[in-house]
Amino acid sequence: MEIKGKNALITGAGKRIGKEIAKNLIKEGANVILHYRSSKEGIEELEKIALSKGVKVLPIKADLTKMEDLNFLIKESLLFFKKIDILINNASVFYPTPLDEVREEDLDLFYQIHVKAPFFLSKEIGKVMYENKEGRIINISDYSALRPYKDYTPYIISKGAMLTMTRAFAKEFAPYVLVNAILPGPIVPAEGIEDLETPLKKTLLKKWAGEKEVWKG
Repeated sequence: MEIKGKNALITGAGKRIGKEIAKNLIKEGANVILHYRSSKEGIEELEKIALSKGVKVLPIKADLTKMEDLNFLIKESLLFFKKIDILINNASVFYPTPLDEVREEDLDLFYQIHVKAPFFLSKEIGKVMYENKEGRIINISDYSALRPYKDYTPYIISKGAMLTMTRAFAKEFAPYVLVNAILPGPIVPAEGIEDLETPLKKTLLKKWAGEKEVWKG
């Protein structure tokens, strides 16, 4: 798909992988809805890039754990662009949860962000894509969905569910909408993550990747 002139929506666009993907979409001429929850500084940086490139961006603040916010994001996105060509479900939470310390709220949070929100976004926006007979949905999962590691079980289960959801939506929206998943290896960790060894144990290169590698993928 030619990116220039297309309309995209990316969740978690204010930092890390999401910001890198959004930045490259903008640089290649796409109009982008920039979802964020708290990373306003990153969104403002993307707005400046969009202004210099002459493309439209619409920042939307939403808490994806709340259905009213999720519905607002879907509604406003479709009102602004009428149609969306590219949906990237990128928003994520990541922190260690040793099995004996897992709480119900941990399971709920990982499920809400990695499964529930992408499900409803894909369902509603994918339906419009299908009617237009064109579209791309990309889910940012994780390599650990295939090769689990210790102390992150709720995170890994939710990313595995996202992978299964990708396959299911690919069937639902065929042949007009392509639905794929990217499974990055360990990306340079966010501030506050103290466990820097466990995620690397299952990798061949034994090193952290950067956000740019995900865009290239």
